[in-house]
Amino acid sequence: MINPTKIERIQNKIKLALEQIEKDENIKISFGNCSYNAAYYKSGMTVTSLDTSEKVDNVFLSLSKRLGFTQNIIGMTFTGNTCGEVTITDIKLKNFKYPVIGTTKDGKSFKFTIEQVKRYLGGDKIINRNANLDKLLGK
Repeated sequence: MINPTKIERIQNKIKLALEQIEKDENIKISFGNCSYNAAYYKSGMTVTSLDTSEKVDNVFLSLSKRLGFTQNIIGMTFTGNTCGEVTITDIKLKNFKYPVIGTTKDGKSFKFTIEQVKRYLGGDKIINRNANLDKLLGK
């Protein structure tokens, strides 16, 4: 019988098995929404490239610009009011109210509005300054 405890155990075992693939292929694999009943469960999985190439950077820059940012915000960090230090890990364009996803060091994910992210990062001027510094330092 499928229940939340069993789903968590199964997904933890799958994550352990996928760790080697993540290291070998330089990717990040994460599970998405899950639906279940007593007979089976269904879960989405997202595979994200960790490569830093011009093509990958252009995709992230395009997503950021579609939200109104002037630079790529994926990978930037800020300190939230209640969640501590957060790294921006994803942009969900279909989520109109909370399109920016951030993850804390302990793995918890939080959703943010565009205005919250701009406020936490210091506005477009600071975002541009930080992005240009990263380019000069070769990060």
